[in-house]
Parts: sequence; C-alpha cells; structure tokens
Amino acid sequence: MKNARQKNTIVGVLEKLGLSENEARLYSVMLRYPKSTVQELTTRSSLPRTMLYYVLNQLSEKGLVSTSKDKWRTLYIAENPERLYELLAHREKEFEKQFRAVREIIPELTNKYRLGGVRPGVRIFEGIEAYKKALEDILISQPKIILAYETLGKKRPGLEVRGLHEHRRIVKKIQKNVLFFENKDSARYLSKRKYDDFTKFRNTEEKTVKHFDVDLMLYEGKMLYTSYDEREPTAILIEDKALYNMQQNPFLSLLPKAKDKTLLFTDK
Repeated sequence: MKNARQKNTIVGVLEKLGLSENEARLYSVMLRYPKSTVQELTTRSSLPRTMLYYVLNQLSEKGLVSTSKDKWRTLYIAENPERLYELLAHREKEFEKQFRAVREIIPELTNKYRLGGVRPGVRIFEGIEAYKKALEDILISQPKIILAYETLGKKRPGLEVRGLHEHRRIVKKIQKNVLFFENKDSARYLSKRKYDDFTKFRNTEEKTVKHFDVDLMLYEGKMLYTSYDEREPTAILIEDKALYNMQQNPFLSLLPKAKDKTLLFTDK
C-alpha cells in the first residue's frame, strides 16, 4: 500500500513538471530497469506497443530517455533523474516568458473588462515608443474618417513618428479632416506640406473657442488626446461612445463655419 502511494506521488510530481500520465508512469518503470527492449517495456508498463513508441519518443525529446544498440536490439535507457532539474529550469524560463506576455496584455484586457460595463476604457501612452502604439491603434481600427483638432507647425517631440504615421494613413486612404487655429506656425507648415487627397485642413475663427495646445483625434468611438513636454509626448486613448458623441458634436458644428485652407499647399 505504501509503495503504491509513493508511486502515485512520484507520478503526480512528474506530471506537474510537464509529463503526461503515460510518460510519468513509463519513466518511473524505466528507472527500475536501466536498459530495456520495447518488448520488455510493453510487458512492464502495460502500454500498447504503438502507444509505447510514441511515449518513448516524447520522453526522448524531453531528454529523459536515450537509446543504444546491443547487436540487433535497440535498448531504451532512462536518463539520470538529475535531468529533471533541467526540465524544471526550462519550464521556469517558459513561465517567465508567459508571465511577461500576460503582463504586457493586462492593460488591454483590463480596458476590455471596463468596456464590458458602463465605465469608459482608458489607456495612457508615455514616451515615443508608447506613442507609436497609440497611433498604431488608428491604423488597426481602419476608420473611414478621422476628425482632428491639431496645433500645426510647432516643434515638438514625436514629429518623426507622427510623420511616418501620416504617410501610412494616406497609403491606407484614411480620410482626415483637421481643424486648427491659424497663426504664423500653421501658415508656414501648410505652405510646405505636400498636397494629398486624404487630408483636409480648415481653420476656425470661432471667438468662443479658445486656442489649445493639445492634439485630439476622433475615430471609431475613440478619442486620442496628445500633450507634449520638451522631451516626449503623452497620449491618452479613451474608448466610450457617449463621450465620443459629446466630443464629436462641437467639431461637426464648427466644421461648416471653418475656412478651407487645404489649397494653401505649394505642391498640388
């Protein structure tokens, strides 16, 4: 009775290390018989011959079984149980990889969890690399049109990233309508920017609207706010239909009143 419990305990521990039940039982048997033929293992393990070959192959891949030739016979040899430490170390590395992968997707999963209820989903992207991911969401969402408030022509961190994003957006033929406040910076920017069929610029002179220094893009029920300091951009992505509609309405009301400045481009 004690031997049976001990055997079950050993098999259980081996299974926790990643072995199947058949692999664990066969390896446990093989440790008692250092060298065995397939015929001998079939008798000792009670495994069908076809299944036995499969299990031996799996144990071999795990480094727990090797083979040798004795004249015309193939002998199967159980490797030293110390090899289990290597197997454990490998599983630890795999666990670390899985842990890092889960840690990376937790913010997105949390965001989806929040969206499942009433609360809006919010993600924050700090720094250039994170800003790339924020802009990537636009291309992944593939909106037909983007509504944007932008401050044009100012030198700020992330301009190269933004320029690359704009090129990819145009290649994907995603329309973008931009509202901006006219000043020397914006005029200089528009005079140098090449014309494309998928970007329209309108400047607002609405006196009730104050100048802002934060960019905003609206698309597919999402709002991407971007603010800048001297070193890096910070983007906040909010996904909420009610907030999106509230933010979209003033834009749509200002758009017909704004002057079309698209034709200021020198290259047309």
